[in-house]
Parts: sequence; C-alpha cells; structure tokens
Amino acid sequence: MLRVSIAALIVGFLPCYVAAQATCASGFDWAFNTLGQSPCDVATELGGVCVGGQFSLQPLSAGFVYLGPSAVNANSCRCSSVYYSMLSACGACQNRNFIRWSTYKTNCTTVYAQIFPQPIPTGVRVPHYAYLDVETADTFNLTVAQNAGGTDSTAIPSPTGTSGGSTPGATKGGSKVNAGAIAGGVVGGIVGLAVIAGLVFWLLRRRRQTSSPSSAQDHVLPSQTPMSYAGTGGTYAPTSMTPKIYDPNDPTTYPSNDHSPAGYNPYTPSPDLHQQQPYVAPNFTGTTVQSTQPPSRPHYTGAPELG
Repeated sequence: MLRVSIAALIVGFLPCYVAAQATCASGFDWAFNTLGQSPCDVATELGGVCVGGQFSLQPLSAGFVYLGPSAVNANSCRCSSVYYSMLSACGACQNRNFIRWSTYKTNCTTVYAQIFPQPIPTGVRVPHYAYLDVETADTFNLTVAQNAGGTDSTAIPSPTGTSGGSTPGATKGGSKVNAGAIAGGVVGGIVGLAVIAGLVFWLLRRRRQTSSPSSAQDHVLPSQTPMSYAGTGGTYAPTSMTPKIYDPNDPTTYPSNDHSPAGYNPYTPSPDLHQQQPYVAPNFTGTTVQSTQPPSRPHYTGAPELG
C-alpha cells in the first residue's frame, strides 16, 4: 500500500515538473509575436524541432544563463543565430542575462547566421527581430530588437546576399575556420600545379631523349665511301677523267711509266719477277729502240712490233 502511494506521488509530480515553463515579466510586450506567444514560448517550440520531440525551457534562476550547444548535441537548429536570439530574448524578458554569440557557437562546426534551417512548427510565428545580425556586435541587442518591427515568419526565409550553391546564411566555424580552409585550399592548389608541371617536364624530357640518335658517329654517305686498290690495302679516289684510246700519233695516249693501279694496267708483272725492266719510250717514227739490257720477258712498248 505504501509503495502504491509513493508511485502515485511520483507520477503526479512529474507532469508538474515537465510543465514548468519559463515566462516573461511585465514590460516585454514588444517581444511577443502577433499570436501573443512570448519569446520563451517560441524558443520552446524551436527547441522541440532541435531535439525532434518534446522540449521544455526551464525558468532561469538568478545568476544563470542559457548556454550554447555541446559538441555532442550541436546541430543545424541549435547552431542557428535565430534560435540564439530567441533564447537571449527569453532570458532578457525574465530579467536575466544572456551570453555572447561567439561563446554560444563555440562547439558549432557549421553556423547558420540569420536563418533557421529547419521547418518552423505549425501554429508558431518567429518575430522579425530573431533574424537580425548578431555577428557584428557579437551579441543580441535588445534596443535594436525592440525597434526592429517587421513581420513574423512562419516559414524558412530567403536571406539576401548569399551565393548560389551554398547553404544560405551558413558559415564554417567562424572566421578562423574560414581562414584555415582558404589557406589549405590555396596551398593544395599550388602543390597540385607543381606536381602537374613536374610531370609535364619529365614527359617532355623523356620524349626528347627517346627521339635523339643512339650514337654520335657521323653517317658516311655512299658517295663518300673510299675505294680500295685490289690487293694493296690503300685507298683510291676515282677521277672524273675518261681513259683515252691508244693512238700512235698522240703521245698523250701512250702508257705512263708510273705504277698504275692494278685494275688499270693489263700488263702487271708476275709476282715471281724481282724487278721490272726499264721502259723505253717509243719514238715518233713508229720503230722501237732496244734497251741495253734484254728484258726478262716481252714488254709492250706501245708501238707495233714485227713477229
């Protein structure tokens, strides 16, 4: 019986504890939307979108503030400046303080400035002041928010000044992260270009080495190849003179006494002779003069001889 009574007390206490909701003090009517919802009511509804279920925004005690998301539960909803502005307005309307924007977003890898990236719950309107800039002053400005005016939002707004293809109003972890990403991209691009340039240079050099001749020897044209004497080992350069036919009346056609190449003298002495006998030049009478030493063999003098 005692256990049943204790269980009933706990069950009866839980709804009261869960139902505890932050409320605004008097004098903050300007912070309510056109449906009469306080900034704490709107922040609670947006918090339910962040957690995907029921969410309760507890009242603040003296000296307490609403903190930013931890590294575990940071998401696009909690890392939105719109949600930060509604939490700050809720804390202000309780006559409590609120933290700076830079402190609130410390654990956010992606920050959504001036936009709430998730669908706004049905029956909820977000005041216009929640979409004001908090980056410049690094805080939620009550005076600017009170004088902002404007209409409430019931859907995801389309902020101006954003580039196509990127998440509207989103920034990556603040200016430090942006600077690191830009520097990394620049360094990566330079390294990539250097690698490509080195590869192109290596390919061109390899192609040039492949196309160059394998040796440095000069090529000899067929017309430059020297001719050799038959059986002498020397070289012979053919001349352009045409051999003349023997004419007894033309001394220029007489055989020369010089040792001509073997290919041009049909009367080359036999190898068994030790010395060639001196040659007697013919006279112009058509007769021959005998040499003082009889030749070892008949020698043609160039003139007709009688048998």
